[in-house]
Amino acid sequence: MLRVMILLWGWWALLQRMLVAHLAVINEGSPTPDRALVITDATIAQAFYSRLTHGATDHYRFEMPPETLLVMSMLVPERFLADGFCPLITLYGPGLPPKGFTPEQGNHGTRDGSTIYQRIQRERLTLDGGRYRITIQGTGEGVYCFCVGNREAEELADAETKARVQALLAS
Repeated sequence: MLRVMILLWGWWALLQRMLVAHLAVINEGSPTPDRALVITDATIAQAFYSRLTHGATDHYRFEMPPETLLVMSMLVPERFLADGFCPLITLYGPGLPPKGFTPEQGNHGTRDGSTIYQRIQRERLTLDGGRYRITIQGTGEGVYCFCVGNREAEELADAETKARVQALLAS
């Protein structure tokens, strides 16, 4: 009986993991506000992977209707975090301070998979609506995974994108 329960729990955990997968997107670089990567729907669960070099900034932009929940977090592979890489999210837009809003940095848990990530920022905000901009700046160099959204996409990343994510993380 115990074996059956353990097996069922394992299948349930696998199913849960499959159901909460984010749509993977590679950001090849968005170094200025006018070249920001556009997030077409920030309510769909998406994971944006990018490499930042020392002193670089990535920019994202999106629009949200009033009273819409924005869920976002920053995940960093542990190996890059151990090397001193620490990217931080700052959100700008209607209803936020002029200097933007930066979610509290800290240990918000780990995320395991083929790569072990440390979640260093996590936030849930109900936005006033309008045009928003996000910057991601970091200390050091490394790869980050910026996640937005809480609604699952109908399609997950294709095999080519998954392979590119793995190559980016391995570099």
